[in-house]
Amino acid sequence: MTRSANHLFVVALAAFFSLGQAAYAAQAGQTPVQTSAAQQAAPANNTNPHGPVPAELTKALDSKKLKEGDPVTARVTAELHMRDGGVIPRGSTLVGHVTEAKARSKGDPQAELGFVFDKIMPPAGKEMVIKGVLQAVGPNPSQSSSEATVPPSSDPTTMARTQTGGMDSGTVPPPMPPLDTRAPRSPAPVLTAQSKGAVGIKNLELGENSLLLSKGKEVKLDSGTQMIVAVEIQVPVE
Repeated sequence: MTRSANHLFVVALAAFFSLGQAAYAAQAGQTPVQTSAAQQAAPANNTNPHGPVPAELTKALDSKKLKEGDPVTARVTAELHMRDGGVIPRGSTLVGHVTEAKARSKGDPQAELGFVFDKIMPPAGKEMVIKGVLQAVGPNPSQSSSEATVPPSSDPTTMARTQTGGMDSGTVPPPMPPLDTRAPRSPAPVLTAQSKGAVGIKNLELGENSLLLSKGKEVKLDSGTQMIVAVEIQVPVE
């Protein structure tokens, strides 16, 4: 994830995490925002920490091959600081399970895939029990979002004849080297904390209860697929 994308993430995580205003401002090249006395005296929020967490799948998923209860894992892609001083390091593992998996068969309108995350496992430190549901999903950033082809401007034989004065001697000239007719690849969209639904993935939508739906034969997510997971932290695992 790029620095600009991380910047968008951090700004949007106020309800969940606090990066430490001075430290983050130094990273972003900004002047730290001063906290008023009223804000400093405000009582702490007693609700469980919650908010969006950026992550990427560590293993491909296919609703045709999965069943309820199968494991799902993802990697946290940004360091997140909680208001209580705790840290969720970049590279922490989200561990979850499949709640529903169905390929589209005859008579079915769509294929379905649902999964939730149950805990966060930092590289070192205590695991955290969570409730994590999918808020948004996007393609692997290393993949292009388009591989469309563009029709060639003219037939290679015609081009060859034009280059020899337009004369047809009855002998077909050697074929021209193949042309790269692919349209320029555009970068895959990068998700932010405000992203919702299926972004930049064709024939995929995010329905109710974070259920992924596709009119194709199955719902497939590649390894490295971007995700925004709406997380509510329950309690640390001792």
